Amino acid sequence: MMSIETADKYVAHVRKQVKENPGRRSALRRSLGRPVEDDLARKAHSVVAPWLPTDRPPRAVEQAYYSVAALIAAQPRGRADQHSTDTGADPGQETAAAVLPLTEQEPAGEPEDADQPKKKTGRQTTSLGSTLGRAVVDKKLTADTVEARLHLLCRQNVPGLHRHLPGLVRRLATAEVEPDWGRLLRDLSRWEGERGQVTKWWLQDFYRAINKTEHPAPTDGDTIPEGEDQ
Repeated sequence: MMSIETADKYVAHVRKQVKENPGRRSALRRSLGRPVEDDLARKAHSVVAPWLPTDRPPRAVEQAYYSVAALIAAQPRGRADQHSTDTGADPGQETAAAVLPLTEQEPAGEPEDADQPKKKTGRQTTSLGSTLGRAVVDKKLTADTVEARLHLLCRQNVPGLHRHLPGLVRRLATAEVEPDWGRLLRDLSRWEGERGQVTKWWLQDFYRAINKTEHPAPTDGDTIPEGEDQ
């Protein structure tokens, strides 16, 4: 399974390419929502291919890398460049997790899934569901529209997921909110074999966020009822 460190390094690499190379930025933007084999995705290979697993990655993994790169490039220019670093990242090099916006990180004490312990990753992650929920709570998006779109997204197969995802991310962009790109990359890459688990996290996190004042999420010291695994 992809580590969050690897995902964050890839995000830093894409941000650097988007900031420094307008041609690559345009190529990534044109590939948004397109299959990897599409002619409009050809010029995206120069950014994405060096980071793909060498042993013929599963379709979901390959498409996840291309889609996240295209989504970052499609952000409004100021936001796409805002969190770039001068050093960026190349395959195999260390990159600080701080390149992600601080506001997109989980506050200390909130639960995270068992695959992402803070001790291992150095940071807690924020799922797409949680990001959408927070946008609703902050009155940047409306609950009914977001809820319907999130449920639609969760029902998709891999091709459908990548067709519908750009529209939802565009809604976040209009609200000046970015997903946790590293976490999103990991979740998308697991869609083929673990869609049920990923969509469970997204939906639970969404409803937990919008109902937080009524039903606070358990902290690390709280007991989670049996059967409600995180």
